[in-house]
Amino acid sequence: MIPYSKMKGELDDAVQALGFERTIIVKPGLLLGTRQDSRPPEFFFRKIADVLGAVSGDRLKNFWAQDAEIVARAAVKASLDAVQGKQKEAVRVLSQADIVRVGKTEWKESELS
Repeated sequence: MIPYSKMKGELDDAVQALGFERTIIVKPGLLLGTRQDSRPPEFFFRKIADVLGAVSGDRLKNFWAQDAEIVARAAVKASLDAVQGKQKEAVRVLSQADIVRVGKTEWKESELS
């Protein structure tokens, strides 16, 4: 098992064990967007994702890399749903596909006001 993945799984379990009334765990892939710092391999993969997204209308990138803005929108939308009582389960996990769906299609800025 990859140590990073193992640590992330253990962290998810530890957060769930805290017993909050509602918990949202967001699991994005590679985060895309402008950054001030970058590691060379990460920069390389972000550029590949950008190209794949450009030639496929995002279909070839969304399953492994998500725009940071879309991830943020999905997290805010899920949080608003939880606060408004729309989240039925105690723990909601947003996978990469969920993040894209919620962040692109369910997000409405009017909910913020």
